[in-house]
Amino acid sequence: MRFKRLLAGAVVAILLLAGCSNPNKVVGVVGDYELVNGDVEKRIAIVKLFAPDLDLSQVPRAEVVDQLLEELVMLQGAEEEGVTVEQEKRDQAFDEVQTSLESRFGDKAKLDEALKKAKITLDDVREVVDRNLKLQELYNKVTAEVTVTPEDVSLYYEEHKAEMELPEQVRASHILVDEEKLALELRDRLEKGEDFAALAKEYSTDGSAAGGGDLGYFSRGRMVQEFEDAAFTTPVGEISPVVKTEFGYHIIQVTDKKPAHIMSLEEVRPFLEPMLEGQKKDEAFTAYVDSLKDKVKQENKLAKD
Repeated sequence: MRFKRLLAGAVVAILLLAGCSNPNKVVGVVGDYELVNGDVEKRIAIVKLFAPDLDLSQVPRAEVVDQLLEELVMLQGAEEEGVTVEQEKRDQAFDEVQTSLESRFGDKAKLDEALKKAKITLDDVREVVDRNLKLQELYNKVTAEVTVTPEDVSLYYEEHKAEMELPEQVRASHILVDEEKLALELRDRLEKGEDFAALAKEYSTDGSAAGGGDLGYFSRGRMVQEFEDAAFTTPVGEISPVVKTEFGYHIIQVTDKKPAHIMSLEEVRPFLEPMLEGQKKDEAFTAYVDSLKDKVKQENKLAKD
């Protein structure tokens, strides 16, 4: 969902070392609500629970407060919009998170131990899950009417046509074996008319063997140099000489080639439409959040630190 990208910045900003101080000290204000150190510490502990290996030392604490203040502003917006999330959906989401955490830590007992060490509870985790669901629903409601027109797609295409170029591509199949002698024997059999796919399934040690050695289309830079050189210089319908690479000995059959070309509008439309829609939705939601911020007093008491 699109809102996950917006939440990503908040998650990153929350990652920092928790300089312990008075848990009741007010560090931020949104309207009449006061954000205290204890709220920040609790969120930090939850993020550490999900990402214990991340280096948390470089993020300023004031940025954490900024992100939590913005979250509170959005939650107030959700209340004004009458956004709710069904209990069944909330329970399902929490169950999935809990199952994931238990799997990560080994079992429920080990998760409970980690929660105790972090001085948080599963109810604290549930609160974050519920908040994220509510914010996602808010995003959906605010951006529900956002659409992308064919004209939007056409304009973007014309302005970015240079980015729509596809490099030259080759479609090839191969047979990979460990010994040069066997590779030469198989190539000789192919020259005499035996079926390439059948020999690939029988002899190739590569994972593509099950599909008759078919590697699909690929452009330069995808394969090791020796293989790539042979594939791009062998004519369509022909078989390359035996090619040695770090993986063994290859016999390559080139089945098709596509020259470099600018993709047409119709080729890229299925990709451009959802991308542009996501961008427009994100822009609309950002504007909405900015309008909320204009209506409510906010103060980050750590901003000058």
